[in-house]
Amino acid sequence: MKLKLLFASIVIGLIIALSWFSNLPMSPNTYTEINTPKTVHSSVKPAEKIQTIETKAPVLTVNSRLKTTPISPIKTHVKVDIPPISPTKIETTFTGDLDDHEAYLAYENEQEIALKTAYIQAAKDKVKLLNSWLVKGINQQLDASQIEFAKEKIKALEQLTQSLEEELKKAS
Repeated sequence: MKLKLLFASIVIGLIIALSWFSNLPMSPNTYTEINTPKTVHSSVKPAEKIQTIETKAPVLTVNSRLKTTPISPIKTHVKVDIPPISPTKIETTFTGDLDDHEAYLAYENEQEIALKTAYIQAAKDKVKLLNSWLVKGINQQLDASQIEFAKEKIKALEQLTQSLEEELKKAS
């Protein structure tokens, strides 16, 4: 009895799956992306990467004769923040004997130092960028709460950077 029930449920599942996949379109171009990414050259600055998007307005104008005519497409400029494509750094792997615990601990320590150093550098660059955005926000008279929130985030990044630098000084 259980075997028949199991067999029937498998057959029903296969029928449902086949009906699902038979309803899918067969064109190979159906699933390609509409906006395929373009090659980005590292010589182009991120601020200069602007794409134009044309959209048709859903609103229609009404003539005196009650005829509707579509509004022409609207061109909108959208800034796209695409990081420069560059080869990734080659990761170092431990090549020593795994039974040598001291050598592996030294390798882990080097990895941790490299990670903290990279974070410190990235955080300093980010703080510079956030400070420039903060100045723009102040000039555009944003809400005091938003400006205070941004200042807190910048301060937190600076404190974490400082604590990591102190850890690296103690380790060396």
